[in-house]
Amino acid sequence: MSFSASVILLLSPRWRRMANRFKNSKRDRLRTPFLASLIIALWVVIYIVFVKALAYFTAEEMFGTIAATKLLSMLLMTFGFVLVISNIITTFSSYYLSADLELIMAGPVPAKSLYSARFIETLGDSSWMVLVFGFPVFLAYGRVFSAPWSFYVLSFVTFFCLLSLVTSLSIFIVQNLVRTFPVRRLRDLFVLVGILVFIGVYLIFRMIRPEEFLNPEGFASVMDYLSIMSESSSPFLPTTWVMFVLKPYITGYGHDQIPYYLALLVLAALGAFRIAGHNHELVHFVGYSKAMESKGARLSKSRTVAVLSRVLNAVLDPPTSKLVMKETLLMARDWGRLSQLLLLLALILVYLYNFSVLPSLDSPEATMSLKSIVAFLNIGLAGFVLASLGVRFLFPAISSEGRAFWILKGSPIGLRRILWVKFFFYLVPMLILGLLLVIMTNWLLGLGTFMFVLCTATVALLTMGITSLSIGMGVLYADFKETDPNQAFAGFGGLLTMLYAALGVAAVILLEAYPIYKYLLAQFFHRSLRTQDYFFMGAWFVGALLVAVFLMIQPMRSGLKHITELEI
Repeated sequence: MSFSASVILLLSPRWRRMANRFKNSKRDRLRTPFLASLIIALWVVIYIVFVKALAYFTAEEMFGTIAATKLLSMLLMTFGFVLVISNIITTFSSYYLSADLELIMAGPVPAKSLYSARFIETLGDSSWMVLVFGFPVFLAYGRVFSAPWSFYVLSFVTFFCLLSLVTSLSIFIVQNLVRTFPVRRLRDLFVLVGILVFIGVYLIFRMIRPEEFLNPEGFASVMDYLSIMSESSSPFLPTTWVMFVLKPYITGYGHDQIPYYLALLVLAALGAFRIAGHNHELVHFVGYSKAMESKGARLSKSRTVAVLSRVLNAVLDPPTSKLVMKETLLMARDWGRLSQLLLLLALILVYLYNFSVLPSLDSPEATMSLKSIVAFLNIGLAGFVLASLGVRFLFPAISSEGRAFWILKGSPIGLRRILWVKFFFYLVPMLILGLLLVIMTNWLLGLGTFMFVLCTATVALLTMGITSLSIGMGVLYADFKETDPNQAFAGFGGLLTMLYAALGVAAVILLEAYPIYKYLLAQFFHRSLRTQDYFFMGAWFVGALLVAVFLMIQPMRSGLKHITELEI
């Protein structure tokens, strides 16, 4: 069998599975046009936002082109970093943890064919989100700067080379790490990855230096400001090479450097692909053999688990304490999710760092009003962060039980208790994280008491609603046959959960916008609120509270009804 035929054969089961699901499932046939329309709508929104922003930049003769170039550089660096993390996480599953590898590794499959087939799958699985968000950005740049067709062709070629290069480097890194670290000590490996993630995020933001170009008044001269804004990123980064290929279409000069950086990208992508492939032939079998080794039961027999079990038995009734203990052990054993949690914590630190470098205003009244507005908008940002956490970690909570869920369903504990134990188990860390986000940002902004309490209470209510929504939707779209339940969030149910959570957060923010506006207006003009103002403000706040309560109650009720009638 030829090389290309063997690669196609290895890829065909996945393609056929997708085709059969679309062919045999009416539900999947309805999903496709819905998802397509949703992606198109997202493209349109991103395209319009970037066209407006770039048009605003170009209106400034001196700073416009430099600002647009800097924005593209920041986006490329962000895309590159997201690709690295996504590829590293996906490579573990594709090359070592996938359920079909046991059959493939036992057969006469050439190493080159396996590497190439898994390379294609890894590239697609890890890059689709960046492609969804990146496609309209390049269209917007081409539209605003009236770029010729060669700009779009080069954008596609350079971006594909970047995707291929990052995938090859990630595969090379993961396979050598797995060979070096025994899989039974996988925790150490993921901790190392988490540390590297934090260092990478920190270095990227230090290279971008957002706090410096946000405040041009702090520079000695206009030329100092321009030099900071036009300063390029490290020339050793592939994202910088992509930038130098596309930059001449924005600035209007430097076209002679396009062939050099284009050739550098293509050769680097091809070279990295070949090097990673050769490395795969040398080390993959050793790493896969280690991945099949038993990790033992050291965790469940540890002294810490025994102490925790005694504490839970002392404060909870026996069935509830056993359920909480089960959830704790499942979470502690899933180092894949813990490594992603380290990544999220690193990103949250950067999120808080951005608030610490916001430029201050001279007028105290204006500063307090502006900071109150920023804090109010931060509710939305925190809500979307919590929604993404809920979809990633809480949505698969039921599916992770697998076929063993029939044991829980048939037990005398009751499904209602099982669902509510999961709700409160995940609510505690979600509340801690949500309150940490809002309290730290409010403290960094120096808010007054009213806005501080309002923002904190709103985020607490949204956290409870998002937790309920994620678990309830996870019940409605539970897949107990999924070989990797942690991937359940990437399906239609996960997307729908994210959409509902976004709508819930938006509804609460819109309902609170009017009373916040009235309050800030009164504060800015030093006026007292009238009785009717308090009445209308209270009515809007009650509306926001009802939306949050609906998010807390209805998803769990629907999920309980569905799981009770479900036959496993």
